[in-house]
Amino acid sequence: MKIENSYPKLSKEINHFILLRRLILIFFFVSSITCVIINYSLGGVKWCFYVIFGELLFYFAFLNKPLVDNLLVKRLSILMFIVSGYMYAIDLINQTNWSIFVIDILVFVILIMQLLFFFIDYKYYKEKIVIMVFTSLVSLILFAFAIFKIIPINWPIIVVASLGIITLIILFSFYVKTTLLELKKYFNLR
Repeated sequence: MKIENSYPKLSKEINHFILLRRLILIFFFVSSITCVIINYSLGGVKWCFYVIFGELLFYFAFLNKPLVDNLLVKRLSILMFIVSGYMYAIDLINQTNWSIFVIDILVFVILIMQLLFFFIDYKYYKEKIVIMVFTSLVSLILFAFAIFKIIPINWPIIVVASLGIITLIILFSFYVKTTLLELKKYFNLR
C-alpha cells in the first residue's frame, strides 16, 4: 500500500541575518588565523590580538542575538564589559597600566545605567536584577583587588565600590523578595 502525502511541501525560508552572521564569522575566523600567522612570522608587537578582540567586540555588539533576555540594558552591559576587556587586553599587550582607571569608570557607568533603567520601568526590568547584582559584585571585586594591591587604588575604584554597595543595599533592603526570587530563577534553585 502506497501512502500519499497530501500536505503541501514546506519550503525552507532563508534567514538573511543568520546567513550574514555565518559569513561574517567565517571571515573573522579566516582573518584571525591569517593575522596570527603574519604577526608571528614577522614578529614585533602582538597586534593580532587587537584584531581578534576587535572581532569579538563586533560580534557581541552587532551579531549576537540571544534568544532569552535580549533587552537593551543587558546588551549594553555586556557590550561595555567586552569593551573593558578589550581595553585591558590592549593594556596588557602594551604594558601601559592605564586601563584599570577607565574600566572603573565604565563599571560606574554600567551601574548608573542599570539603576536608571530599573527605576524608570520597574515592572519591565525587575527580572534584570541579577545583572545589577553581578555588576555590583564586579565593582566589589575590583575594590578587593585594590585593597590587596593587585591593582592600584584610585578614586574611580572607591566611587564604583561605593555605588556597588549602595546598589546591593537597595536591592536587598527594598526589593528583597524580588531579588531572591530572580536569583533563584537564574540559578534554577527551588
